[in-house]
Amino acid sequence: MTAIYITADTVGTPSGGGAVTFHESEALRETFGEVSVLDGKSLAPLLQGLPETPFLADYMAAWKVGQLLKESRTERPKLAHFYSGTFTATVRVLKSYSIPVSYTVPAHDRHATVEEFERLGLVYPYPHIKEDRLWKVFSQGYRDADLVIAPSQASAEFLRAEGCGQVKVIPHGCTIPEKVAPFPQQFTPAYLGQVGPDKGLIYLLQAWSGLSYANATLVLAGPGTEALGPWIQHIAGRGKFHLKGWVQEAREVYDGCSVYVQPSVCESFGIEILEALAHGRPVIVSQGAGASELVEEGMTGFVVPIRDPSALAEKIDWCRHNPDRLVEMGARGRERAREFTWEHVRAMYRDAWRFA
Repeated sequence: MTAIYITADTVGTPSGGGAVTFHESEALRETFGEVSVLDGKSLAPLLQGLPETPFLADYMAAWKVGQLLKESRTERPKLAHFYSGTFTATVRVLKSYSIPVSYTVPAHDRHATVEEFERLGLVYPYPHIKEDRLWKVFSQGYRDADLVIAPSQASAEFLRAEGCGQVKVIPHGCTIPEKVAPFPQQFTPAYLGQVGPDKGLIYLLQAWSGLSYANATLVLAGPGTEALGPWIQHIAGRGKFHLKGWVQEAREVYDGCSVYVQPSVCESFGIEILEALAHGRPVIVSQGAGASELVEEGMTGFVVPIRDPSALAEKIDWCRHNPDRLVEMGARGRERAREFTWEHVRAMYRDAWRFA
């Protein structure tokens, strides 16, 4: 064992976090050789039958790490790397053995997230993020780490303001498909992701309803989107929608759309934005998504203010009336995405871990 990789996610699942964890753990192997992985799959048996809390996985991981270190007394890992979640107790165990720690934290402004729930009349369900006292415990592992990795400049700024010392930006990556699928004959914007309030879907629905095209369809894909029908009738009422729900292959969404739209109010990155560019599709992105930093305005897509249905509608309408330009923008976006392949991103990680 020359390195430890710890996450509450399951390494290698099709979701954004699964892809990130897979490539981070591969970068660890490329850098240090043998890696011991503790992820959601390996921690799950320890957590069975226990109440769900963000702190419980931390204490189980701390116990597991203690066991690993006792079993390998003659060899200490050169680095422990964490992805997301809270692992304050686990970080402290590792630091007590003088083991260097790095931590990928895909964080966004927690106050903006809470505000969005409250603006919509919803109760924010995560007290460990909302309440300052619990947040301090939840996030202490970030501050104790020797290096914090953030996926965007906006995320890095938030983490520095929270007291994290050494913060480095390494964006998430993408895989470039061999071919670009033809654009659909009918104008088809699409969104792929979760349906939480901070994803800004309400503003996209309002924009699409205001446009009220008779011969265009907005595709909404991702877990929970299949149940949005009644909400759409209440919020929007006009416009054609296709609610796909969970999709096994994200590329079917990208290949089937004319333009990809991500209206996030706050999001540390938004890997779907980069994936859409890789598939040769232009994007319309709100400033709340960290990956908006990668969008070249008017060249690979458009960046609009958060919570602004009018701005979203304006850019969507421009895309509908400029199909030839979409093809050009998609080609430029694909070239832009080549700068952020997983191979390049893994090299960034290997460089960042030179301190260990």
